[in-house]
Amino acid sequence: MVIELKIQKIIFGGFGLGEYEGVKVFVPYTCPEERLLVNIKEKKKHYWLGEIKEILEPSPFRIKPKCPIFTQCGGCDFLHIDYFYQLVLKKLIVNDSLQHLGKIFFPLKNPLPVLPFNYRNKVQMVIKKNKKVSIGYYKKNTHEVIENPDCLINPNIFNEIRNSFKQFLEENNFEIYDEKTQKGNLRFLVMRLGIKTDKILLIVVGKEYDKRIERFMDSLSPEIKNKIIGFLYNLNPLPKNRILSRDSIVIFGDPFYFEELLNKKFRISVNSFFQIHYEATKILLKRILELMVPEEDDIIFDLYSGVGVFSVILSPYVKEIIGVESEKSAYEDALFNKIINDCLNINFLLGRCEDVLSQLPKATKIILDPPRKGLSPIVIKELARILPQVILYVSCNPTTFVRDLKTLLTFNYEIETIELIDMFPQTYHIEILAKLIKK
Repeated sequence: MVIELKIQKIIFGGFGLGEYEGVKVFVPYTCPEERLLVNIKEKKKHYWLGEIKEILEPSPFRIKPKCPIFTQCGGCDFLHIDYFYQLVLKKLIVNDSLQHLGKIFFPLKNPLPVLPFNYRNKVQMVIKKNKKVSIGYYKKNTHEVIENPDCLINPNIFNEIRNSFKQFLEENNFEIYDEKTQKGNLRFLVMRLGIKTDKILLIVVGKEYDKRIERFMDSLSPEIKNKIIGFLYNLNPLPKNRILSRDSIVIFGDPFYFEELLNKKFRISVNSFFQIHYEATKILLKRILELMVPEEDDIIFDLYSGVGVFSVILSPYVKEIIGVESEKSAYEDALFNKIINDCLNINFLLGRCEDVLSQLPKATKIILDPPRKGLSPIVIKELARILPQVILYVSCNPTTFVRDLKTLLTFNYEIETIELIDMFPQTYHIEILAKLIKK
């Protein structure tokens, strides 16, 4: 079935939304105000899914994608849209979530432009084999691997290592994991890069250790080899989507890498979370410093504290910081980062916020950076007990952010600012930073 459709807006998820005879129709790789012929691929109960058959009236902001496999690969959503208009759309997406999900009307500004390409400091690629070895990302909504030897959002060195690793696997006839039969061995290639330190942590994930993998370092150029701070083999035999287990063999070097931000140094281990875009992270940290307005007598809780970046940045200006983190490797990194940055007024605790918060005293200010699922009811309840003067909430999911924000506002808080940071250029994702103050 082919219909004519006008795209009204872009929603969180990257789809264009139009309406046909009262039915909502979602179409990827579109722009607002475009008039299209759309091929309907699937009819759901309350909406339809379509794909572009022909662009009748293109948006003035539509551009030719630089990537030849853009609509096949699942890595990007907005390569067909001028970068500065992407920033406008991301503001509109968050604004739409605020108004429709939360009935919250607050003026937003466009996020600042950042490096739009070659920005990712971490990649996780799938290894598959049909007749030949493939290393790449999943095609959207499938488990088909799409290869791209020159990915535009990866640093060039990641592309070089990926291409060398593929050749190495083919020449040495390695067993590749098959998720259907659960047989085979090698599963993922993971790379992490310290943008400031220019050092790489390289991880191969497999079901069991294959000693031949050690020879991969010998196949790399001396220039790339000198940048690798650690080469690990991560043992993950479980047939689940989780890429990394907590069990790694160190083949070479260290099981971590380092990054530098705002004159502070941070150790980041293989399993530890770290923000994906260096330049955008610097913007985020500077705004956190400015919005927190740290004072000498402040007691700050840093919840979901990761490797301790927010705590370390705020430490010189306040009386005490308590950080809470449930991932053991990130907690251990945070302890290390506290020492190397001489931040003795930070106390990091290992545990879930749900279990730890009830044991903590009052805080003057709290910063939150929860996972995509947002805050649990238990954490919300504890925030209502503590009632700090200031709450900073960092989120990459507008839906859960708005849900939590709506609840927090009922505790006699008001919004001072909501700001957007483009942590994920060329995708629909956006980082949100909100400041709430007690009335």
